[in-house]
Amino acid sequence: MAKSRLVNRVVWGLGLTVAVATTAAAQTAPKALTARLSDFVEMPLTGHDARSQPARINFLVEEPGQNRLFVSDSSGPLYILDKKTHQPVVYLDFDGSGNGKGLFPRFIADFSFASGLLGFTFDPDYARNGIFYTLHLEDVASTAPAGLKGGVMAGLDTSKYTPTKGVFTPSGPAAITREAVLVEWTDKNIKDTKFEGTAREILRVQLLNGIHPTDDVTFNPTARRGDADWRVLYVSTGDGGTGELTDVRRLNPQRLDHFGGKIIRIVPDLKEHVANSEVSENGQYRIPRDNPFFATPGARKEIWAYGMRNPHRMTWDVESPRQANLLAFVIGANGGNPVRYETIDIIKRGANYGYPLREGPEFRAESPIYGPLAADKTLPLRISDTVVMNDRVPMQDSALAYKTSVEGNAIAGGFVYRGKKWPALQSCVVFGDITSGRIFYAKVADLVSATDGDPTTLAPYTEIKTDLPQIAAERAKIRVAALPPAAAPPTATPPAAGTPAAPPSAAAAAFRAARSFPPRTDMRLATDSDGEIYVMTKSDGVIRRIESIQ
Repeated sequence: MAKSRLVNRVVWGLGLTVAVATTAAAQTAPKALTARLSDFVEMPLTGHDARSQPARINFLVEEPGQNRLFVSDSSGPLYILDKKTHQPVVYLDFDGSGNGKGLFPRFIADFSFASGLLGFTFDPDYARNGIFYTLHLEDVASTAPAGLKGGVMAGLDTSKYTPTKGVFTPSGPAAITREAVLVEWTDKNIKDTKFEGTAREILRVQLLNGIHPTDDVTFNPTARRGDADWRVLYVSTGDGGTGELTDVRRLNPQRLDHFGGKIIRIVPDLKEHVANSEVSENGQYRIPRDNPFFATPGARKEIWAYGMRNPHRMTWDVESPRQANLLAFVIGANGGNPVRYETIDIIKRGANYGYPLREGPEFRAESPIYGPLAADKTLPLRISDTVVMNDRVPMQDSALAYKTSVEGNAIAGGFVYRGKKWPALQSCVVFGDITSGRIFYAKVADLVSATDGDPTTLAPYTEIKTDLPQIAAERAKIRVAALPPAAAPPTATPPAAGTPAAPPSAAAAAFRAARSFPPRTDMRLATDSDGEIYVMTKSDGVIRRIESIQ
């Protein structure tokens, strides 16, 4: 197909931004749409004070075989939400820090960046085994004991829970401050709203800070018993903000000796795939032998793909009952020169997506850490900061990209729409921007065509116009006013000379947000098996549904 370069054109009268191609033979952007939203439910207030978000709704996942949704609040609660009554019930509470009455004493939910309860997915055999998986963040500096609190939940058996050793992350001159924890839960009775069963820690990953942590977990929905991908878990981890640094940590997204800036692939159940996998170092999961770097000396055998900044959400495009492609929504760097991009990547086995030397269609300036970029734009297979293989690998191109600060500055995870309720979105990926609250869509076929080896070939996309930013801001004023009075703003302590500035504290970030009301929309998107589309906003703690599209 002909190569195209994206430009932004304003469609006057609609206020829509449409990405169009500059060549006549290029793909055609989908038509402009307008959607009307209606309230589905106001989630319970969990904000600490009037500078906080009312409810930090982070994900919504439909329970297999039930008429219920599982919804998280990053602050700690995991709710079961009945689709008929719209009533949320707390199923698990993760926040056991300080005076918290939840499960994990080291749980941390800073009100800045990604934190708290991060990810969730059901086991493919959930209807029979009651298993699901969660990701949450813990504070390394906490003096509280690691693991689960006893006596918090009457039906929870904590005897099988043992904290594991955190997987190494290179930190350079900085200290490790956070750990992401992957937990397997087994509910003996999935018919009610009370958890009764066991929990087992699968994996713990060291993190430099609260920026770009281990974010998401997912299973291939088309895999069946006996397939190589059956009950094999994909886990995404961001780079911890290291790709923008100038010291040795800048290498992290390219290094294969840790999980930062990667998607890994593991078998959580030690009884599965015994013949074609090996047990992990911590003894809690298996590593498939068909992972691309399984036999590469010095590399983490779990790695499936790498070279990304922050693949904070993943979704599957189910082409047929036996074929699916994994998509990652990758948050790009903020502003600056060269231009920064938010991207959607089609994840391929062993692929290197080039960050920080490339983001979207643009290559970065050469740096003393990496040295000159080869004329053919390939990169060496890098094991660590000092070990580099002779092999050279191409940079895998992104399928779609938009410029940071044009449509927004943080891509929201989305989904490929295969429902029947909204024919205009059939076989399209629906996504949005977290901060601006704008929603977009693109044809999946265009994403596939755009991954042709040329980074300047990008799928066109179009905005689905809504009034979400306005209505969320108005609701936020009302709901924030119901929170407790705000405390005095914190006093920041400057970092020592030569030390990169730490991420802002929860209170400091909240204070800044309060000074410039309305806050960012902070939107997430989800869909269910009925074809309903849910729009979640942290700024006001409301879940809405799309009621009409035209």
